[in-house]
Amino acid sequence: MSRSHRVVLLALVVTFIAAAGSAFAQEGIGVRGVGVRGGVTIDPDQAHVGLHINAGNFHEKVRFQPSFELGFGSDVITGAINLDAFYLFNPGAVQPYAGGGLGVAIYDFDRDDRPGRNGTDVEAGLNLLGGMEWGDQNAYMLEARVGIGDIPDFKLTIGINF
Repeated sequence: MSRSHRVVLLALVVTFIAAAGSAFAQEGIGVRGVGVRGGVTIDPDQAHVGLHINAGNFHEKVRFQPSFELGFGSDVITGAINLDAFYLFNPGAVQPYAGGGLGVAIYDFDRDDRPGRNGTDVEAGLNLLGGMEWGDQNAYMLEARVGIGDIPDFKLTIGINF
């Protein structure tokens, strides 16, 4: 990993920690729960697993929910940091939502068939997402995510909130 990649990665980790830490300092914002997630990714074609944090609401219906995912497949390991906010539509048995946020992908390539494609790349982009939560206290979630930029093009994710 080059020096510039390490600097970008360190800056992202600090931003993620600061965002989560500031969640404790503001009214309405704070760690309300965590969840596990997993699913499939298109371009690169992978399976992914990860964690998300319900970091509370900026407004009555706008939630901050950062997540971290690891993707495996297509001779690359992808680490994704997503700083998402989304609007919660009218609650019911199913709680739909839509939103977006900044996405950063760290790609670790290991391509034996393409020797020039080994190494690490750090890329950023925007995510647009939509999904729904359901069950007791919205325990389950299903989410679709479209990436704009040099981040994964599409993700379909299921998860459990605690």
